[in-house]
Amino acid sequence: MSAFVLKIIALIAMFIDHIGAVFPDYVPFEFRIIGRLTFPIFVYLIAEGFHHTRNPKKFLLRLLAFALIAEIPYDWAINRASNIRQGLSPWNVDFLNNTNIFYTLFLGGLSIYIFQHIFAIIAQRKEDDKESVYLTTSAIVAGPVLGIMWIADFLGAEYGGYGVIFILLMYIIKPKWPKLAVFAVMNVLQHRGLIQFIWEGQRFDNRFFLLIPATLLTVPLMAWYNGKRGPSLKWLFYAAYPVHLAILAVVAWVII
Repeated sequence: MSAFVLKIIALIAMFIDHIGAVFPDYVPFEFRIIGRLTFPIFVYLIAEGFHHTRNPKKFLLRLLAFALIAEIPYDWAINRASNIRQGLSPWNVDFLNNTNIFYTLFLGGLSIYIFQHIFAIIAQRKEDDKESVYLTTSAIVAGPVLGIMWIADFLGAEYGGYGVIFILLMYIIKPKWPKLAVFAVMNVLQHRGLIQFIWEGQRFDNRFFLLIPATLLTVPLMAWYNGKRGPSLKWLFYAAYPVHLAILAVVAWVII
């Protein structure tokens, strides 16, 4: 399975998820369950992208640009109800609060970019094996990454600091099966709040139990990933995010 196919799956799941987020009174909760496929696929492919890109800085700046561009339709669509409850205009835009997934992808990418540079510096100075350089780099980069995770939480980016470390781990871990094992664990930890509710015996809609297995469906998808890019429609995938949010915002303005 190529990266192209995985992106198509993620985009379809994302669109369904956002329909459920914008119109919760009009569509079943299962729309949100299907949407759990999206983020883990994005995480894996962003990490893959930094392994293969010839220009990490350009890749990073592209993520930042689309984070800022997408925040306008994101606030109009996803944060519309929240804005209204707070007495704000449904067209309110806040670039520093409750921010979109591209913020998380950018901050995760920034962590990778820092790791790459520190790794390159240490690799030039040390004659140790690559594994030793990786361990040293990981120890040094821990501080900056914790800061970046804090920024993600401060900005209210989707998945916050958890999303940042998830992306970095998918970049650092190279062997396929250990990577998939960590990928599975991180998918479960995505629902750590739900796990806590279950542990404490709190009552909630039983459909929430489906969120974890839905997210774990991405594990076999990643196992089938063949490392090939497939057809190159890079700008289509980037543009799909703000465009579909803008469409949902217009539909919400008409019917809600």
